[in-house]
Amino acid sequence: MSTTGSHDPVDIDRENARRAAVGLGIWLTLTMTAVLLLLLFGSSITGLFV
Repeated sequence: MSTTGSHDPVDIDRENARRAAVGLGIWLTLTMTAVLLLLLFGSSITGLFV
């Protein structure tokens, strides 16, 4: 690993923050979709297992 290369810690932090924001957005979307599906079709889904 070279220590002479130039890198900007701020750019690295921005990239990490962007990845975290995208990951959080995807996680929230999946969670809200699951909740919505359970609210709409919960009784039908329960009927399959009972």
